[in-house]
Amino acid sequence: MVVCAIATLFCTYQFMLQGALSFMVPELMHSLSLDLTEIGFLSSGFLYIYILFQVPGGMAADHFCLRKLLAISCLLMALAIYWFSIAGNYTEALMARGLMGIATSPAIVVCMTLVARWFPERWFPVMSGMVESSALVGGAMGPILIPMLMDHSGWRGSMEELAYFGVWLSVLVILFVRDAPEATVNPVNKEASKVYDWPSLICNSGFWLCCFYGFGVFVVINSFAGLWCVPFFHERFPGESVRVREAVSLIYIGAAVGAPLLGLLSSLTRMTRGVMLTSCIVLIMATIYAFFSGCTLDGMCYCCFGIGFFAGAYMLVFGQVRKLVPESMEGVAMATANGFMLLGGPLMQPLIGFLLGNQSEHGLETLALEHYQMAFLVIVGCQLLALLCIYKLRVEVCDYP
Repeated sequence: MVVCAIATLFCTYQFMLQGALSFMVPELMHSLSLDLTEIGFLSSGFLYIYILFQVPGGMAADHFCLRKLLAISCLLMALAIYWFSIAGNYTEALMARGLMGIATSPAIVVCMTLVARWFPERWFPVMSGMVESSALVGGAMGPILIPMLMDHSGWRGSMEELAYFGVWLSVLVILFVRDAPEATVNPVNKEASKVYDWPSLICNSGFWLCCFYGFGVFVVINSFAGLWCVPFFHERFPGESVRVREAVSLIYIGAAVGAPLLGLLSSLTRMTRGVMLTSCIVLIMATIYAFFSGCTLDGMCYCCFGIGFFAGAYMLVFGQVRKLVPESMEGVAMATANGFMLLGGPLMQPLIGFLLGNQSEHGLETLALEHYQMAFLVIVGCQLLALLCIYKLRVEVCDYP
């Protein structure tokens, strides 16, 4: 348990740093002479590189010692953060952000692999849900911790202090993390890990159905909650800025609660496909209600928590992917599935912005509620795609033997 908890701290660390720039935009613009477009690229540079390196990161997790790989990732992340803290221009800062994306690319797969080796197969869904929940906690800690550090040390000093934490975390990994227990719960096939069976992965329709399910379920978090819910809620509830922020945070809190609880339900009932299917249906209903109903702000807060809770079913994808692919491909397959979930941000955020821009030529101020509702139909469309995918996925590959 301690092994997985320490490894999961790196995911918490990653999520906290991933969105850190949103709290230091004025300081970065002044210090590095940046415009808003450059700030946008600087913020998204982490995620683009992270997605690109998912498959290489998964391959590294398949082939190398997990403890050493995680320790190296911690040190590389610390180096990237320190580089960012001393960056003197836009190019240096952008390269440092890219290095952060490379450093964190194996993190989620390493944690999932450790969970698979340290816990019985039956409990993989709930334990992987705990990993995802811990990562989301990092996203929730960012708005609290980073502004406090900036008030004390400025943006450069706060980044430097967070870099030191990465070094400390690498020491903890080296001291306490082990690849597998001496009496291995789920034995590792050393021979299988040496060979990749790419055709079996590429031609595995069940694997791709799981990937698109994860994409469709998670898109409401990284496209709606991640960007467009704030202007939508301000239009829907004018003059309620504080409560709007609470509603947004409830989506993430709901996901952090839902991921482990849905995993627990899956483990106890051994009906993973049923949990995934039901969660997707309820998620679609809650999303449509949030977009098109005339509910009060209190009702919207409850709805946002429900959206996050049932969107937490995305983490069940990892367990199903492990069942659908050869043992030699588990790491790269989970990394690919993780990359699909993250695609919603870079794909759907600009698409929704494009749809909104076509409905108004004068910026956010002239957008009406119905403009947002029309643009958000693409999110509902992605969720319907997820529903179709889980419906087509064969029952027998989703249930435990």
